[in-house]
Amino acid sequence: MKKTKESIKLKWDKYYESIYAKEMRNRKQKVEQLKERNQLDLEKKINGIDKKTIAKLKKKRADCDRHMLNEIRKLEGKPQRVYKEKKKTFNIVKFIAELMQENAKLRDTDLDGNWYCISHVMVTLFPRSMLQWWHRWSREIKNICLCFWNINAQCKDCNRTTWPRGNKVEEEKTNAIYDAKLDIKYWNWTAEKLRLLKDSYFKNDYDWRWMIGDKLLYPTKEALYKFAEDQLLENRLRWNGKTFYKPSQNWQKIWDKNKSDFIVNEK
Repeated sequence: MKKTKESIKLKWDKYYESIYAKEMRNRKQKVEQLKERNQLDLEKKINGIDKKTIAKLKKKRADCDRHMLNEIRKLEGKPQRVYKEKKKTFNIVKFIAELMQENAKLRDTDLDGNWYCISHVMVTLFPRSMLQWWHRWSREIKNICLCFWNINAQCKDCNRTTWPRGNKVEEEKTNAIYDAKLDIKYWNWTAEKLRLLKDSYFKNDYDWRWMIGDKLLYPTKEALYKFAEDQLLENRLRWNGKTFYKPSQNWQKIWDKNKSDFIVNEK
């Protein structure tokens, strides 16, 4: 089919429609999760989600228009415009959180990839194919997103029961077992400490300190930089003798490339 201005415009319009549909699904899912968690200031948080969604869609629409016009100029034999792209910033919090998820898998498995689910009453050895990690409380809660206690190995069945649209009774049972196992795995009152930290994040008395690893610290660049180095070292050490799956990313390469320039999202 021969390219025309109309066909190019139609192609980019369809592409934008697919982006719009995806963003609307994401927005709906986030709102449902907020409602089910009974978050404080619900209306304010939903307005914040709407503002971010609208801003993202405006940016995507502008990108689609630029690509469309450049493609039309190329068809007409005219020079294409070069647009300045905003430099991507390195979010060290997201980097560490994703690295900790892989470390949690390695920490809770043996040399053959077998492991125990933290949400099962019976001590059952699971195969590698059932392995997932789970945050007891959402990773969006910044003051506990980098806490060791909040990330543990869990089987797919238990993980599925804690989804927003899962069975509420089964979800409460799974969470209760998880909390009990946390106290056994680490120390007494670990689950209660996590809950109190989570609750403090949504109150006016929030003191801006995060549970980084197992220490309550202010999330300064120096503290996050040191913790990222510690997690990279732990990742290398925990891979020794374990060959049951490949690393999800080359963490050291990403860190060496971006460690001199990163941002910290404190809230």
